[in-house]
Amino acid sequence: MHTDKLLDSPAALLPFRRWKIRWGSIAFLGLIHAVAFVGTPWYTATHAVSRAEWALFGIYMLATGFSITVGYHRLFAHAAFRARAPVRFLLLFFGAATFQQSALKWASLHRRHHQLVDTPADPYNIQQGFWYAHMGWILFWKHVIDYTNVQELMGDRLAVHQHCHYQLWAIGAGVITPLAAGWAIGHPMGTAMLAIALRMVVIFHVTFFINSFAHTFGSAHYDYHASGRDHWLAALLTNGEGYHNYHHRFPSDYRNGIRWYHWDPSKWLIWTLAQIGLASHLRRMPAFRILDARLDTDLARARADPLIEKDQAAAAHMQAEHAALVRHARAWATLHKTKRPTRSAKRLFKKAHRSFARRWLNGPQSTEKTLQRLHAG
Repeated sequence: MHTDKLLDSPAALLPFRRWKIRWGSIAFLGLIHAVAFVGTPWYTATHAVSRAEWALFGIYMLATGFSITVGYHRLFAHAAFRARAPVRFLLLFFGAATFQQSALKWASLHRRHHQLVDTPADPYNIQQGFWYAHMGWILFWKHVIDYTNVQELMGDRLAVHQHCHYQLWAIGAGVITPLAAGWAIGHPMGTAMLAIALRMVVIFHVTFFINSFAHTFGSAHYDYHASGRDHWLAALLTNGEGYHNYHHRFPSDYRNGIRWYHWDPSKWLIWTLAQIGLASHLRRMPAFRILDARLDTDLARARADPLIEKDQAAAAHMQAEHAALVRHARAWATLHKTKRPTRSAKRLFKKAHRSFARRWLNGPQSTEKTLQRLHAG
């Protein structure tokens, strides 16, 4: 589907990965999971867990979770906004605490994922299975990192320092700092169980779900051919990263959920930082580019319907209706650009869009009724 990307990309010429059992990663993840799934239940059952312990767990969950979604992902991997040095430092500090490698390495692999999605060169290619995209790519493969795709990040001294001294950042942020806080509140063991082990495991799987769950379950409204999907549950689990079909169509948008009701706390945090002067240059796709993507996807979905594929007359009729729909959208966009009233044009488009969706996109029964009416008329 996307194999033509392999032919055009210099990165694809690299031996991008090789099979290797990563015993270090297996041992580390196995130990952390054992402590989280065995030690934590034992501790909570045999000790009266204090509010301070739960509070420290919650603070570290939020700080490290947002450091991946807002920091590693939207800031460093996609440059969806700019952030001042104190914000970048905090995102790098708590990002290191997740033990998900440096921001440079994370961003490089993620940009390769977008560039070569669903191809053999995609680091977490969902075409190789849910398990591979979730964790298998980390445990059983050694990936070659092509840092040429993150050249502009090399000018960020904080990011480069974190990359060059990653182990110190990770241990300092992910182990020493929470343990020090645990000693301060008088509960070092509880901190090790909750704010370190359990928190780390939860954040690991929250991130991994973006590669696996968000490429498997949900709907495609913006790119019919992309494996990324929009799903409310994925968004709920991942601080808003679950609107993944939109994200793969418009990766540089600082939002993943574009509607006011979409659960995307990462977007809200970035917006809040911008309001207080700690972030700027928030990148946002124009509304009519998003509308064009939706119309393209509607057409692709309708063309893929087996009933329409077999009926050339129906296909021609459907495409004519879609062309009329596009004309309504263009009329609305033209009025909007010239700052003239758009209410009537918007109403006409929405009426035509509802009609098109009802006739061609509501499943086999709806399509069959539409075909019957066409042939009867």
